[in-house]
Amino acid sequence: MNLENFFDKVMSALPGLLGAVLLLVIALFIAFILKKLSSKGLERIDFDGKLQRWGMSKNIEESNTFIETIGSIIYFATILLFTPFILKGMNMSGVVDPILVMMTRFFNFIPNLLASGLILFTGSYLCKFIKSLMQNLFEGINVDRWYRKLIGRVQEDGEVLETRLAEVLSSIIYVLIFIPILTAALKLLGIRSISDPIVLVLNNIVNAIPNILAAVALVVIGNFIAQLVGDLVESMLRTSGIDKYSQYLNFKGETTILISNVSAQILKAVLFMFFLIEGLSVLELDVINSIGNSIIDYLPSIISSLIILATGIIGGNILATFLAKVSGSKLFGEMIRYGIIIFAVFMTLEQLQFAKSIVNNSFTIILGAFAFAFALAFGLGGKEFAAKQLERADQAFKQESEEQQLLIAKKDMIDKQNID
Repeated sequence: MNLENFFDKVMSALPGLLGAVLLLVIALFIAFILKKLSSKGLERIDFDGKLQRWGMSKNIEESNTFIETIGSIIYFATILLFTPFILKGMNMSGVVDPILVMMTRFFNFIPNLLASGLILFTGSYLCKFIKSLMQNLFEGINVDRWYRKLIGRVQEDGEVLETRLAEVLSSIIYVLIFIPILTAALKLLGIRSISDPIVLVLNNIVNAIPNILAAVALVVIGNFIAQLVGDLVESMLRTSGIDKYSQYLNFKGETTILISNVSAQILKAVLFMFFLIEGLSVLELDVINSIGNSIIDYLPSIISSLIILATGIIGGNILATFLAKVSGSKLFGEMIRYGIIIFAVFMTLEQLQFAKSIVNNSFTIILGAFAFAFALAFGLGGKEFAAKQLERADQAFKQESEEQQLLIAKKDMIDKQNID
């Protein structure tokens, strides 16, 4: 009876088992055909060469391996699609149901994936078309030439530098158009755990675009104003004849550094710094704003320290030249020059607030060392001179004492004569 039941179960399960085996054979056959077709199709379109051009493979062997890997993936994916039906034919519902649920979700996700890919592909093609169109438009109106004329960037031989501003502007337009397309494609996928953070970042970028454009406009305008004002001040200083004092900025008296040029460059840097910090403040980034405010607060110290240093160098050179001519000692003039410059350097460091206590103590130590060295050198070198001076003073004192005694003696004699 048990044997009869066993045969009944086998006979009842046999159609399903045969069907599963038949499905397995069909799956293997279809997977093999698809693998071959995919490999041949990729070879037909020269996919191995494209892989090398894209930098995804170094040689033809790696390209062929990549193509074989794609074929193997298609092969096993095809078998995986048939696996639930094969297992169901073998009455293995407990194993089949989770796989069917997974595959159902996957197939339900495929339309969203295809739609998202289609949006990205179409959007990318549209953005490239608009980028090419805008680049041709910018090149047609010679925006590069106007930009180079604005900033005045020219090579030494007179040839204009290639800046490619048209390409930069067209790339910016490409990004601005592509961000909403990418956002729509990510939302269409429906994977909130992945898409929501990315969409949030992209939305923040889109919301920040007006501030970014305003910051860029401020920096560009500031650069133009700084260049214009700096050039104007430089021409005015040159006209005033201040460059004749430029020789005193150099130790050898050469006018390689012009006061007008240095002043103009400093003015340009300060003006541009103000506009740059103001442009960064438009971005509403607290860290950058605090750094910019600190730089602005520190600028007066920098400017005053530069004035002190320049005054020390010019004054030291002028005084050294004057004293060298008057005294006829070049060494004395050089000592005065470097003394004043060292003093100006310490004042500059103190103004910049670089370790004020260390700077002050160092200056005191150096000044004391110079005074001690001067006193020691004068004491040792002037020993004979001092002895001679002391001897002369002693002789003068003795002579004056003898004269006083003679006067007293004469006075006594005169008094005696008057009494007699």
